[in-house]
Amino acid sequence: MAGLNENIMIRLMADTSNYTTRMQAASAQASKLSTALEKPMTTGQKIGAGLTKVGLAVGAVSAAVGVAAVTTFAQFDAAMSTVQANTGASAAELDKLRQAAIDAGANTVYNAQEAADAINELGKAGMSTTDILSGGLSGALNLAASDGMQVSEAAELMSSAMAQFNLTGKQAGNVADALAAGAGKAQGSARDLGYALQQSGMVANSFGIGMTETVGTLTAFANAGMIGSDAGTSLKTMLISLANPSTKAKNLMQELGINAYDAQGNFIGLANLAGQLQDKMGGLTQEQRNQALATIFGSDAIRAANVLYNEGAKGIDKWTKKVEDSGFAAQQAAAKNDNLKGDLENLSGSFESMLITIGSGANGPLRSLV
Repeated sequence: MAGLNENIMIRLMADTSNYTTRMQAASAQASKLSTALEKPMTTGQKIGAGLTKVGLAVGAVSAAVGVAAVTTFAQFDAAMSTVQANTGASAAELDKLRQAAIDAGANTVYNAQEAADAINELGKAGMSTTDILSGGLSGALNLAASDGMQVSEAAELMSSAMAQFNLTGKQAGNVADALAAGAGKAQGSARDLGYALQQSGMVANSFGIGMTETVGTLTAFANAGMIGSDAGTSLKTMLISLANPSTKAKNLMQELGINAYDAQGNFIGLANLAGQLQDKMGGLTQEQRNQALATIFGSDAIRAANVLYNEGAKGIDKWTKKVEDSGFAAQQAAAKNDNLKGDLENLSGSFESMLITIGSGANGPLRSLV
């Protein structure tokens, strides 16, 4: 009996073992089939998820660009509104100035906002739209880039000089070239020369002295170590002393044979005055010369007078010719920005001009909603 039971248990265990093995094999096959069936679905889902992520990313970028465009345009539009308020430009003129600023942003190291600020400064100085477009803006941009200053500051210095010498917009490039050349060929910066000119330009013009001879003389001063407002004040003081000289100064000038005015009563010019000082005072001792210069021009202007004496007519003519260098500002601007920094600034300005163009399309709809 015991033997029979053992045989039955052995057979049952064998049958169960075979069944379990077959079930495990079947389960494995079913699992493989399920995986095979699910695989295309999973791939599709992954593709769909990927496309969704791409779409969300593109949407986010588009939204960011849109916001940047609207914000950039709003700031630029506000700047142009300031231009309109300060200049009284007509709608047609404002459109031209607006486009000029956008073009400047796309083609220079300065952006459209900075160009708009420059236009504002030029307009505030009384420059017409025609003058701004015919040389005023480009002159300011070149001057600023040649010296690394803010374009609005360059515009202010340039427009101030133009007003002092009664110059038109077409002559803006000459002013920019003179200031840039003076800075590039002597001590100091274009900003320093601009400040010097602000102090002395009006008085120089009242004496009939031209812009380039004035800047040339101030450049000679800079070469001797006199720069900025100090140089301009010294030149102004020297000229004013000739407008109403003291009796002692008149007598000394007559004794030395120095004539600041010609037979028609016109000022002889700075170069000719320098020539007379060098010629007539050449035989004096240093002490006598300093006393004479202080008597004629005053103690505050003796430094400027000494520079004229040392330079003579040839020296002042030389410095004047040095600043009469057409195209110098543009050449300096190009040379100083021919590098990665300049390329990046140019690219940044171009991108901003693009944003302004994009943002302008939303101006009407958005303003109607606000």
